[in-house]
Amino acid sequence: MAKGLAQKMFPGGFYVDSAGTDSETSGSANFRAISVMGEYGIDLMSHLAKNVTDVTISDFDHIIAMDSNVFDSVIKAYPDMEDRTIQWQIEDPFYGTVKTYRRCAEEIFQNLKVLITTLGLSELSIYPTSDGR
Repeated sequence: MAKGLAQKMFPGGFYVDSAGTDSETSGSANFRAISVMGEYGIDLMSHLAKNVTDVTISDFDHIIAMDSNVFDSVIKAYPDMEDRTIQWQIEDPFYGTVKTYRRCAEEIFQNLKVLITTLGLSELSIYPTSDGR
């Protein structure tokens, strides 16, 4: 969900990817995530999960860790990335309901808006809404 929202909110000149610390490399997006992102006009049907070991993490300007456990795992595996890793505190919705996924999506959306401002990109106005516009 974070990748889909970030891709929609950031212009084409930004490369956005998603990888997890516990992700199976062949897993598709959860049906609840697909449903909720559809409400934002984002299609996750072809999304496949991947692990951080499947990406060249040093190529990224910023890494967003969704919670403190992920942050700690990333820093332990990639200590040189600590100054480029941002820690959020967003509960993993995996075992939750669609309502849980909606709350998670909104938290990601709000955090991305703060990140846009923090990075000095406040001129971006590509904010998705829950009706897909």
